[in-house]
Amino acid sequence: MVSLFRRPQLLKTGLTKTRQSFLSRITSLVAKHDINEEFWSGLEETLIAADVGVETTVALVDKLRGRVEKEHVREAARVEEMLKEELLAILQIATSNLQPPISNLQSPTVILVVGVNGAGKTTSIAKLTQYYKSQGKKVVLAAADTFRAAAIDQLKVWGQRVGVDVVAHQPGADPGAVAFDAWQAANARRADYLIVDTAWRLQTKFNLMKELEKIARVLQKNDPTAPHQTLLVLDAVT
Repeated sequence: MVSLFRRPQLLKTGLTKTRQSFLSRITSLVAKHDINEEFWSGLEETLIAADVGVETTVALVDKLRGRVEKEHVREAARVEEMLKEELLAILQIATSNLQPPISNLQSPTVILVVGVNGAGKTTSIAKLTQYYKSQGKKVVLAAADTFRAAAIDQLKVWGQRVGVDVVAHQPGADPGAVAFDAWQAANARRADYLIVDTAWRLQTKFNLMKELEKIARVLQKNDPTAPHQTLLVLDAVT
């Protein structure tokens, strides 16, 4: 099993290999070809192989073709620079379109977090909690993933690291009861946010989806408008 302390380094190493592979392909392409159809085909293949995506790749290549013609570019090395510019422009647009975290319109603002196992629900909760704390907000977490004992422990660890209260019952307890008690605690402690972790479930699992509806109904006994936001956490593969 990979240690938590080694994972960031392994991720950095893995991304370094990906980046170097992509850059080496581009460099090789620029060195071997003039700007012709073979060059454009090779660029498309390289971008798709780097998981840029077909739609984005086609848009990028079309944009570069247009710039090359308009600016009368003759050197493939210049196309490489233009590619960097266009990729940065896409990232800047994506960043500017990011939605801000959920506003604290009432206290406690209830956020329900759902998703399948391994998608990163609990880690996302920790990151969101840290963000709110950095804004001077008070947060309470609810360990409503009672299906896995490890999930409760994991949320408690994150709660300790971030420095917030975690409301939890024993493994196998009614998640609705956890959510109810957590809201009561968040309200009594004048918390700005209550973030509720839930057990994994697929839309095809009728009983589990009904259980999720029950958590919402229980929260509404305390606040008819809760939950104020439901976050579906998806991993990169999905």
